[in-house]
Amino acid sequence: MDRSKRVLGSFSENLSTAAHDRLKSLGVEILLERGVDQIDEQGVIVAGERIASRTVIWTAGVTPSPAGKWLDVETDHTGRVRILKDLTVPGHPEVFVVGDTSSLDQDGKPLPGVAQVALQQGRYAGKLILRRLLGKSPPPPFRYFDKGSMAVVGKGFAILQTGKLAISGFLAWMAWAAIHLEFLAQSSLRVSVFVQWVWTYLTDQRGSRIIVNHRAASVTPAKEASATPAPEAPALASNR
Repeated sequence: MDRSKRVLGSFSENLSTAAHDRLKSLGVEILLERGVDQIDEQGVIVAGERIASRTVIWTAGVTPSPAGKWLDVETDHTGRVRILKDLTVPGHPEVFVVGDTSSLDQDGKPLPGVAQVALQQGRYAGKLILRRLLGKSPPPPFRYFDKGSMAVVGKGFAILQTGKLAISGFLAWMAWAAIHLEFLAQSSLRVSVFVQWVWTYLTDQRGSRIIVNHRAASVTPAKEASATPAPEAPALASNR
C-alpha cells in the first residue's frame, strides 16, 4: 500500500504502469492512495479495514540529519537545510551542505535525495573549496545532471528512464545489472557478485545466507504441528 497515486511515481506514467502490472503478475495486491492507521500483532488497519498478517514491512522514507536545527538556519518542510546555488548556507559561505541533508530547487523542483545528487554536489563543493584556497574565481552555480533512474521489480524485470529513453523488462534489468557491476570498486568483487547473481538467477537460491538464532527453537510435536494454521501473507506498508 502507498499514499501516492501510482507505483514508483517518480518515473513516467508508462513505466509506472509497467511496474504496477509486473507486481500484480507476481501476486502482489496493490493499494494506492491509502495510509496505515494502526499496526499491531495481528496485522495492519488501512482505511478502517484490517489486513491480517504476522509480518509487516513498513517503508516510511528517510529523515534528514538534524543539521538544520543545530545550525539554526532555514529548512524545508521535511527538515532539510535550504542552500544556495553554490551549496552554501545563506549567510554562512564557509558552511556547505550536500546530499539528502540539503534542499535545493532546480527548474522549479527540489532535487531528489539520491546518491547521484550527493556525488555531484560533493565534487562541486570540493572544486569550489580548492579554487577559494588558490585564490581563483568560483565555478558556475551548481546544476545537477540527471543520468537517469532505474528500479528492479522482481527477477529479470526492471524499469529504466534517462532523458527521453524509457524502457522496461529484461533489457532494462540487464542494463541495471551492468551498471551496478561497473560501479563496484574492485575487479574481483565484480566477478564474485556476477557469479552470485548468475547462481541466484538460475537456481532461485541465494548464494550466501545469514542465520541468526536469538533463542533456541522449541520442538513441536508432529500432531500439534499439523494442526497449526499457516501464517498469513506478509503486508508491505508505506506512508510516503
